[in-house]
Amino acid sequence: MKWKCPFCGYENESEKLVCEVCGKQFKWKKGKLVEVKKRPPEFWISIFILTFAIIFNAVLIGVEYASDPKICTSCHEMEKYFESWNESTHKGIKCYECHYGRGVLNFLRGTYHSLSVLQPKVPPYVNLPANISSENCLSCHDDIEKIKYIQYGEINFSHVNHLNGYKRGFLKLECVSCHREIVIGSHIAVKNSTCFVCHFYETPEGVPISGCPSCHNYHDIEFVVGNRTFKHSVHVERGIKCIFCHEKTYVLIGKMETKCKKCHVREINATLPDLTMHGIHVNKLKLDCLQCHPDIVHKPIVSEDKCKTCHPSIKYEKEEKKEERKREEAKKERKEGESVVIVP
Repeated sequence: MKWKCPFCGYENESEKLVCEVCGKQFKWKKGKLVEVKKRPPEFWISIFILTFAIIFNAVLIGVEYASDPKICTSCHEMEKYFESWNESTHKGIKCYECHYGRGVLNFLRGTYHSLSVLQPKVPPYVNLPANISSENCLSCHDDIEKIKYIQYGEINFSHVNHLNGYKRGFLKLECVSCHREIVIGSHIAVKNSTCFVCHFYETPEGVPISGCPSCHNYHDIEFVVGNRTFKHSVHVERGIKCIFCHEKTYVLIGKMETKCKKCHVREINATLPDLTMHGIHVNKLKLDCLQCHPDIVHKPIVSEDKCKTCHPSIKYEKEEKKEERKREEAKKERKEGESVVIVP
């Protein structure tokens, strides 16, 4: 079958509808020959690059959105944590860097967690805080291992002494064991009562495991009892123990049994050794001490009767007021007696 090329006018006999002169390809459409236009390779390369750029930028926007800590509040009840983070020195750090760690793999894990909608089974525990490993903290704060001591309150504190080895024979601490308190301006601050749990809980005679002088510089402390001023240094240097004067060094607030029910939905019947118990709750779940232990208030109470053992002449404020009241009553009686006129 012969056909005439619409472009160059050459009569072809090829059934493939490809002109033997100009090389153009045609097809029949509604009884007419229509040219089949072929895209050059450059066109398809441009389309591929453009498509790749659009997808790549869409992924970057999605990842950036997923990395924004604000998105975490849409699923997790953590508004106070977000606000403290937003006003702290950690505000430039993405969530996954602390909660998963640095690196591409941890970045993808954090992104998947943020972008995916999961329907997990109901766990046997609830209200667990975020799990943050010490390795993630030390990836930025590695200087704390080089600094021997830092000033914390009245004491010289050592991070290395607390992070290395087992404390009290069974407790291996994590960064978040102490750094968990949420305050404005600091995302993970330290609460003194957390220190008191380890240093006071079930210690012999209520004396902290590191001793009172580890926190209290008794050489500089003067105090007033009754009508006398005392110096700690005089008593300590004579070998008088702190508990002789301070009978009660701390007070427990709450019970551990009631705190267990905040996380464990099911009844707990198992009793585990301290090493195993802390391994699960501290090292695996990264709970802070006050999540389980009762709060401890450290406020030493002075036993006034003990003071009189060595200082019988001491007079307390209530005794002075009592004597002053007696003097006022006696003075009043004398005045009333002088004002009475006896008529013979």
